[in-house]
Amino acid sequence: MTGADAALRALAQAYGVHAGFYDLQGRRKDASPPTLRALLGAMGVEAGTDAAVVAALKETQAQAAAALPAEVIARAGVPLSVPLATPSEFSLTDEAGAEVARGRADGTIDLPGLEMGYYTLQAGGAACFILCRPAHAPLTTEVADGPGWGYCGALYGLRSEDNGGLGSYRDLGRAVAALARTGADFLGLNPVHALGWATEDITSPYSPTHRGFFSTDHIALAAGLGPTPEAPLVDYAAFRKRHRAALQDEFRAFIASDGDAGFDRYRVGADRALVDFATFEAISARQGDDFRHWPAALRTPGAEATQAAGDTSFHQWLQWRAEVQLDAAQGAAKAAGMDYGLYLDLAVGSRPGGAEVWMNAETIAKGVTIGAPPDMLNPEGQSWDLAAHAPARLKAARYAPLRAMLRKLMRHAGILRIDHVLGLTRSFWQPDDGSPGGYISQPLEAFLAVIAIEARRAGCVVVGEDLGLVPEGFRERLNEAGLYSYAVWQYETFDDGTLRPVDRLRDFSLACFGTHDTPTITGFWYGQDIAWWRRMGWISDAEAQARHDIRARQRHVLRAMCHLPPDAAPARDRRSPARAAGAVGRGAGGGAAGRCLRLSRGAEPARHHRGTPQLAAAFARRGDGAGPRRRNDTQDLTGGHPSARTRQKTGPACKEGRP
Repeated sequence: MTGADAALRALAQAYGVHAGFYDLQGRRKDASPPTLRALLGAMGVEAGTDAAVVAALKETQAQAAAALPAEVIARAGVPLSVPLATPSEFSLTDEAGAEVARGRADGTIDLPGLEMGYYTLQAGGAACFILCRPAHAPLTTEVADGPGWGYCGALYGLRSEDNGGLGSYRDLGRAVAALARTGADFLGLNPVHALGWATEDITSPYSPTHRGFFSTDHIALAAGLGPTPEAPLVDYAAFRKRHRAALQDEFRAFIASDGDAGFDRYRVGADRALVDFATFEAISARQGDDFRHWPAALRTPGAEATQAAGDTSFHQWLQWRAEVQLDAAQGAAKAAGMDYGLYLDLAVGSRPGGAEVWMNAETIAKGVTIGAPPDMLNPEGQSWDLAAHAPARLKAARYAPLRAMLRKLMRHAGILRIDHVLGLTRSFWQPDDGSPGGYISQPLEAFLAVIAIEARRAGCVVVGEDLGLVPEGFRERLNEAGLYSYAVWQYETFDDGTLRPVDRLRDFSLACFGTHDTPTITGFWYGQDIAWWRRMGWISDAEAQARHDIRARQRHVLRAMCHLPPDAAPARDRRSPARAAGAVGRGAGGGAAGRCLRLSRGAEPARHHRGTPQLAAAFARRGDGAGPRRRNDTQDLTGGHPSARTRQKTGPACKEGRP
């Protein structure tokens, strides 16, 4: 290794760029110099030449010599000592700017136990950000009376007499009230982040314009839009045309009637982010949903963008409507007896051309997107086309974007799921210049502190989706911080592929049969995932047959553990998913409130299936098992869905070996 290469690797290490990683087969993949330079450049570190690398190294050494560390993580109520390089006066202020302590110190600044929250310590011309965290995020035993269970699905799949084609927040309130009567403690949703007012062809909830604001597609209209069409697929283009025109009409009527004091209070209580987001939305209506194609003067927030946007009241009003209706849904869930109510989902990232990136240019990594190396979900790796926040830049901003995002989501949820929680410790970035991707270390302890603080303030339980290539000790650290793991039953197997019994699933986790990334119960049962892997050329015929043989044993175990008849199998219904699923719900007054839930899994680029509900999920804890607290003699395969057993009895018998 040359001196230049050594300097480049030292700089990469200083900024958390991994020198390599081990793939799914355990093979070492070393990061190439082009990868190191690209990932450093994404974080704003000039590393294009050897001279630039040397200069950047000197700058990191100078930062290390500051009077105070840039950041300290403390435990609420526990005395704290902060190292001080030179004798100096110091001042400690809380997040509201009020002074908490003042004095002079030499060597260390000794502080008494602080209350949970964020603080700024200043001394010797330097500033230290203190994150004072609780012992852990809220546990199920603190929020409720122990482990519970619930349903998971997608809001867009709800049917009603008035949503016009896409599940609404009003439908959500009806759904939770109906599901609460089955004993469910929560309803888990795919993300309901804002997709953007101007977007036309983007429908994936995992590709939002901003994760800190809410989708306007689900706002319920006062007069409704008529019943959900019978078609099995959601026609987004047709729905959005009608829905958006109706929202504009309602806003004009709202203004003509002199508005609402609640909206006025909402705007006064909001921070600058609401104005910036509304500004982006207003400009996007004229310039398109990707700001990278806007005129140069509008590509960052500022006076010219504000002038170009004009009046942004409409887009602020939309967010108010969305939050009011989400609050109503959560209120309906709690009033109906649910312990947690809404279980919301935080997506991995936002679109590179969306509002979140536009509003946070100072923290966003440039020239890279988030993805994943080959793993059990995809042996060719994944490119998600999502923007990443650069760790050092986010730290310099005191995690403000993350704090605001969590605060907004947790305000409306009893549980928050963090998608791809491995991103809290490391992220896989793929350079736009075509260089191979690589891992970036993330400030795990700081992230856990922020999550615990915001969750404790909101009384929100947090679940981390920890699937993929999991670093050793990561799950344990997650659980210590109070975040629950994700136990997906179809992946919870012994070495021979046999499914683990329910009472041997991982402790301190939310247990479920599948997720939006995995086969449905029907797909798993019939080996449709195996067929697709073979069709994609990822496995051979022999490997496919071997997997089908394992799947046969897994079906046998499922029948035995769930007390199903030998010929029980999910129906392969040839009708449309909407008709095969059963009765269409008619909301609170149509006599079918118990059947109003229509949650789907499948997705096409511009349309979503309206299918059957996803199977239930349940919290698992040693000694409690993974089943529901309020048990029912007709449980689903995860021990939660009251009606799943009767569904399992229908349909053709399943031959062993190859279904």
